[in-house]
Amino acid sequence: MKHEYVYYDFVDVYDDKIFTKERANEWRDYIVASYKSVYEGMKERLDYSVPVEFSVNKSLLEETIIDAIIGMRKIVDSHNNSVENPNSFKIAAYLSYWWLRHKPVMVQYPLYYDIRKATVKRCEGETSEQYDERCRNIVWQLKHMNELVAVQMVMHYIFDTNRVVCNKNSCNRVKRKNGDKFCFDTFDDMYAAILKKLTYYFAYRALAPKMIEHVLEAYTFHPAWELTGSHWSGD
Repeated sequence: MKHEYVYYDFVDVYDDKIFTKERANEWRDYIVASYKSVYEGMKERLDYSVPVEFSVNKSLLEETIIDAIIGMRKIVDSHNNSVENPNSFKIAAYLSYWWLRHKPVMVQYPLYYDIRKATVKRCEGETSEQYDERCRNIVWQLKHMNELVAVQMVMHYIFDTNRVVCNKNSCNRVKRKNGDKFCFDTFDDMYAAILKKLTYYFAYRALAPKMIEHVLEAYTFHPAWELTGSHWSGD
């Protein structure tokens, strides 16, 4: 019987021009920082009695970076476009897309614990109904930690949310120009709605990098916050 052998080896995705090891390390550090931001926010809100722990699968994190680079390399190497270097929209889109495919964040809790009963720290002056609503929201978020991290990744890769462009007065002008039809009282309310809607899309909608890219581009048409860079100047 003839034996046929299959050769396999690791794929070298890095180069010395665009997709360098240093650049991949920067993306990795950014993703980890995004995770830590979400993690710290979640732990800050959860009640101390909730026995939930979070961790990141390092192997899946590495695959996220590698698969994102492979996807972007196809665009750069294609003869059907003139892209020489992926812009910020593409980078954020491919990193978040593959993060959502691999879902590196793991939420761990004992077998005896019912995650649906997770509680949050109480806020002074809130009603029982408000508290119960916050608890339900936290339970939903616990199930979608990877989506929360992906939202953090893409929004802060494009926007500097600490530098507001449109303030309360700008919001009022929008209302007047549209016959008081603007659906938000402040741009902070709009930001919260964007985060909620984007998390929903990441959790329940069929995704592709180009869809994420176009959504981020649309958010910059009338930004409420300064951009982190000259995103539209690239390819």
